[in-house]
Amino acid sequence: MDLKACFHNAPEPTIKLSPYFSIYQELFGHLIGSSCTFIEVGVLNGGSLFMWRKWLGDHARIIGIDLNPEALKWQEHGFEIYIGDQSDPLFWEATLNKIGPFDVLLDDGGHQSFQQIVTLNAALQFSKKDCLVVVEDTCSSFMKDFSSHKEHSFLEYSKAATDNLTAKDCNFFPGQFPEFTNTESLDLFSKVHSIQFFSNIVAFHIKESPIERAELIWNVAPKEQAKDFRLEGKNQATVNWPDPKEEKQVSIQGIGKSES
Repeated sequence: MDLKACFHNAPEPTIKLSPYFSIYQELFGHLIGSSCTFIEVGVLNGGSLFMWRKWLGDHARIIGIDLNPEALKWQEHGFEIYIGDQSDPLFWEATLNKIGPFDVLLDDGGHQSFQQIVTLNAALQFSKKDCLVVVEDTCSSFMKDFSSHKEHSFLEYSKAATDNLTAKDCNFFPGQFPEFTNTESLDLFSKVHSIQFFSNIVAFHIKESPIERAELIWNVAPKEQAKDFRLEGKNQATVNWPDPKEEKQVSIQGIGKSES
C-alpha cells in the first residue's frame, strides 16, 4: 500500500516533509503486515497514528507518546497512548519497560536537541530486540528558534556518535589508536550496528546480538608481499570542507614523502 495515500486519507490532520515517505518506505517497509510495535513520539492532531496503522496493517501495535493529556482521546480509536515528558529519563524507563520490545521508535516530538538526545539514549538503553530508533525534523539543529543548544545540537551529537562505531573496533593495530576511555559512551552505542543520515532524518539501527569484532584476516597468505605504494605520490590535498554554514578551504597533510 502506498504510504503517501495513507497520509492523505488519514481521517485526522498530520504534517510531514515530502521526502519522508520514501525514507519511511526504506526504513520501515519490512514491517508491513507484521505484528510489529511502532512507537511515535509526538501525537499532535493524531493523523499520523491512523496513517501508520493503515500502512503497516491491523496486526501492528501503534503507540503514541505525548506531553499533552488530551492525546489520551486516541485510545478510543485503538491506539496505546502514554503521557509524559520525553526529556525525562525516568519517564522513559517506566514507559519502555511497560511497552516491552519495540521495532521502531520514531521521534517527532518537541524537536529540541536535549529532548531528542534523551529520547535516543533511553531507546538505546531499554531496547530489547533488533530495532530502529529514528529522529526526524533534525533541521531544528540549524533553526534559530531551537538554537539554545549552541554547538551541542542533536546533529552534532549524532555525528559524534559515529566515532563510537569505529572506536569499539579499533583493536587490530595495537598501539596505533588513542586510548578510548569514555566507556559510558562506548557501552551506550555498543548495540548500534549503523547510523544512517538522510535529509532531516537520522536512523540508528540496533542489533541485540553481539556485533562481530573487527579482525584483520587474509583470504590466503601471500607467497610474496607486493610493494606498498601508499606513501608514494602527493602528500597533501586542499579541499572545500563540507560545512554548509561557511566556505572553508582546508589543507590536509599526509604522511608520505615531502614534495620537492
